[in-house]
Amino acid sequence: MDMAEKIVTQMPLTELWNAHGPLDARRAGNLGETDIERLLRDGSSFVVAETGQPLRWIEEGDRFAFWKAEVKCRLVAPDKDGFHLDDYPGNYCYIAAMWERVSRPPVIVLEKHH
Repeated sequence: MDMAEKIVTQMPLTELWNAHGPLDARRAGNLGETDIERLLRDGSSFVVAETGQPLRWIEEGDRFAFWKAEVKCRLVAPDKDGFHLDDYPGNYCYIAAMWERVSRPPVIVLEKHH
């Protein structure tokens, strides 16, 4: 199978992959705004997971603009038990989770709900 064409079939994700294959990464917990800002400063990257779509990796040079324009206003707080899509611009939102990798910065996985 061409890993670039592999699609997300369920959330939360049970594995991470890129065009080269599966990544040695493990989900470590949900993230809030302050956590994400710290991780971005420390070199973490974003990947968007949307059911029925391939994972979308955000380019390193675009991650701060993506955070400010797309994610920050649509982030579900990690302590919330649920959410209503109509509370977010465009009627969609993201649940953010940190995935840890060995000898690499963590990945911020954004699970998109719409």
